[in-house]
Amino acid sequence: MWAATIIAQVLVITAFSARRILPEFRVFAAYLVVDVFRSLLLLWFGRSAYSAAYRVVWVATEPFLLALQALIVLEFYRLLYRAYPGIEAFARVLIAVAAGVALIVTFGTLQIDLHRVVWKIPDVQRLFVVKRLVSSLLGVILVSTMLFFPRAPSARNVLLHGWLLTLLFLAAAGGFFGINFGAATQWMGALFLTVQLGSYIAWALGLRSRVPRRVRPSAEAVERTERFNQELLLLARWLV
Repeated sequence: MWAATIIAQVLVITAFSARRILPEFRVFAAYLVVDVFRSLLLLWFGRSAYSAAYRVVWVATEPFLLALQALIVLEFYRLLYRAYPGIEAFARVLIAVAAGVALIVTFGTLQIDLHRVVWKIPDVQRLFVVKRLVSSLLGVILVSTMLFFPRAPSARNVLLHGWLLTLLFLAAAGGFFGINFGAATQWMGALFLTVQLGSYIAWALGLRSRVPRRVRPSAEAVERTERFNQELLLLARWLV
C-alpha cells in the first residue's frame, strides 16, 4: 500500500505537469515531491517502521512536512480568492470563523486521546500528538470553508482540490487520534494509506487542464455573480 501511494503521488505530479496546471498548485506539488523523496529515504534506511533508523528519519523530516501542509492550505485560499473574484470580504470573515471552530474542536477533543497515550517512545509519540493537532486544525478549517462555497465551472479544480485536502487532513487526524487512543498502529496506518491512495488517484484523474481561452460572461452570469456576492456579504455581516 505504501509503495502504491508513492506511485500515485508521482502520477499526480506527472498529470499536473501534462495538463499544465503544475504552477498553479506549486506548493502542493512541492509537498508531493518532498514526501516521495522522504518515503524513498525511509524505505532505503529504515525498511521497517519499527527500526531505529526509520524513527530517526521520520522524526527529523516530519516537522518540515507539517510546515508544507500549512503552506498548502494558504495556497488553497489564494486559489479560492482567484476563483471567486470579489469575495475577499466574505472570505476573511469565513476563515476567521472556520479557524475559531477548528481551535474549539481540536483542543476540545485533544485531551481525549492525550489521557490514553502510553509514552513508550516519547519523541515519536510527541510528533503523533502534533500530527493529530495540525491535521485536525487544517481539516476542520477546510471543511468549514468548503461547506459555504457552491459549485462553479471556473472553480471546479479548486473545489475538488479543497475537498481532497479536507479528506486527507481529516483522515490523518482520525488515524493519529486512533493511534494515540490505543488502536493498533499498523491498522491505523493501513487505513490512512488507503485514503491517501484513493485521494491521490482522484487528484491525478479529476483535475482538468486550465482553459486558456477567456469566455466573456453573459449579462445574466454577471448579475448572478453580483447577487451571489451580495448574499455572501450579508451572511458575513450576520456571522460577525
